[in-house]
Amino acid sequence: MLDVVVIGGGPAGMSAALVAGRGRKQVLLIDEEQPRNRVTQESHAFLTRDGVSPEQFREKGRRDLSRYPTIKVENTKIISINPKPDHSFELTKLSGEIVMTQSIVLATGFKETLPVVNNIEAYYGKSLFSCPFCDGWEMKDQSLILIIDSKEGAHLPILLKNWTDDLIVATNGVDIFDHQQKKALELNQILLIEKEVAELRGDNGLLQSVVFEDGEEINRTGGFCTPTMDRNFPFIKQLGIEVSETGFVVTDTMGHTNIKGVYAAGEITGPSQLIVSASQGHMAGIGIIADSSAASYKKTK
Repeated sequence: MLDVVVIGGGPAGMSAALVAGRGRKQVLLIDEEQPRNRVTQESHAFLTRDGVSPEQFREKGRRDLSRYPTIKVENTKIISINPKPDHSFELTKLSGEIVMTQSIVLATGFKETLPVVNNIEAYYGKSLFSCPFCDGWEMKDQSLILIIDSKEGAHLPILLKNWTDDLIVATNGVDIFDHQQKKALELNQILLIEKEVAELRGDNGLLQSVVFEDGEEINRTGGFCTPTMDRNFPFIKQLGIEVSETGFVVTDTMGHTNIKGVYAAGEITGPSQLIVSASQGHMAGIGIIADSSAASYKKTK
């Protein structure tokens, strides 16, 4: 019987495994090695790790975990979780192997779908990004394009104005902004183009121009976009875990879900930056130690 199985090996999962392992718990971290940020060249705003590549971050994280005999990492997939009457869990790996554990940390993150624009994948992670807090500094004072195809990203022009005064917003043919919002864009000298984006042009992932459906071509050196997030997280319905109106797992500050023994951290609880996900994983690890310690501590009658 394991103490903890962590599902997901990103910053949240590794951090939870590290804290739990250092807390003398037998930990198994399960990871499919398919990180969402694998196309990203550099990760930013993580103190002491600013500019590190996601690959380097994972390598250093795995190296930290390998120092502890209490932590084991496996590259596989969990295909089912079966709660037992004693509040433990039976997990089935892709191979069919069964493992038993007292607690689970869900740190699987989410998958994303980029806006429908020809060859957008060639630029994503190199000169086209999704998070201004992560990559805004590198794109500062450039001529930028914001490709936005949902109302969820209507706040981004306000943020991006912080990094550049040369911004074009393209809605890719989708009606997103109301009259008042359009007037505000105009007031802030942000050009709004509601035509479909036909393609992006550039070299080696570095954006040079944006071509619209009517053939108009505008020079741009980089930009941002709003990927659609897939919130169909595994095991949520199976375990009866509570989710918010936006589809993310509801937790407290210690990573507890509404199911005893199940914790969650990272992007499965909502979009977050690298350092935030790591912090949430850290708190989930603390929650596991605190709960197990309280359960085994003898009390006077």
